[in-house]
Amino acid sequence: MKKETRFNFQWATPDDEPDIRALVGSVPMPGAVSIRFAREPDYFLGTTIMGDPCDVLVVHHRHNGQLAGIACRSERQAYLNGQEAPLGYIGQIRVAESFRGNWLVHRGAKWFREASPPGLLYTGVISSENPRARELLVGARLPGGLHVAGRWGMTTYAIPLRARRVLRVPGVDVRPASLETLGEITAYLRLQGPRRQFFPSYRLEDFSGGIKLRGLRPEDIFVACRGDTIVGVMAAWDQAAYKQDIIDSYGPELRLLRPLYNLAARFIRAQPLTQPGQVIPLAIASCICVTEDDQAVMRVLLSACLQNAYSRGKAFLMIGLVDNDPLLTIARRYFHITYRSELFAVSWSGKSVNLLDNRIPYIEIATL
Repeated sequence: MKKETRFNFQWATPDDEPDIRALVGSVPMPGAVSIRFAREPDYFLGTTIMGDPCDVLVVHHRHNGQLAGIACRSERQAYLNGQEAPLGYIGQIRVAESFRGNWLVHRGAKWFREASPPGLLYTGVISSENPRARELLVGARLPGGLHVAGRWGMTTYAIPLRARRVLRVPGVDVRPASLETLGEITAYLRLQGPRRQFFPSYRLEDFSGGIKLRGLRPEDIFVACRGDTIVGVMAAWDQAAYKQDIIDSYGPELRLLRPLYNLAARFIRAQPLTQPGQVIPLAIASCICVTEDDQAVMRVLLSACLQNAYSRGKAFLMIGLVDNDPLLTIARRYFHITYRSELFAVSWSGKSVNLLDNRIPYIEIATL
């Protein structure tokens, strides 16, 4: 039987949910820490934060009906060159190990191309330690006739949490948000967000509707003010109710360091490194926006989020920014575990290749 007829491609339905959840939770992502991304209790709860629509492509083996792979495409409003516009996202690509080597991603790209509005630009993030996935976008044969419009290095820091003194900066007041202040926060993000390429175009209902920012409570959003003027926002987003990162294994270096780290953690009131097979207790720094990239404001916002996550029993705060973002230097000062990845902008339209100006990109890593 030819490969073209061995597999059935279709858009997922609710009946596919258990198999999708099982596949996503079983495929480890390589790295210094190999992680499996579980999506309990329902995979589709997490798709609402990726965009609307969010289409999940499933591939079944025709002979036995086994789920061979999945991939997602979504759309949301974001800022491109400072203007609000639709932006696509491609991600959640998983192929069961027994079905790799069948060009499923290249063939599935044709479905995404047909579902895409003309000229839509997509973003995607690929781990630098996942050479198979990376080759798809830097290799000689791009899937489905894609054109690469941009490519940036990204760094994510997993900052271990412990009891810390919350930093203060004279003249800068940091306070948690409330239902009453969400309107001001939204207005600030819409004013300052366009300085970053791909920054989400947030609306008030995103924060109050419980769908696009599922699980993000107002009290976990921190606002920095100088007088009555907002000068920065950052949130500590807990997604454990529907997304879980599970340790699959540690690389050689961390395996050696883990006993020493766990011993030191007892003295600084930090949690030990999560055991393989267990869920990592974490929160994700989100909605990161600072007027004029003020380093002092970034310091106090990050400090507030670290303390917030620690008080909720989390072991890590994850923060991810592109490598040339000046705000990343503040996060780098903390002890951290580093994850390297690459952000891509791609399109099926060659006209979009030269579209982007030189603004610093920003991706909400919590929505990947």
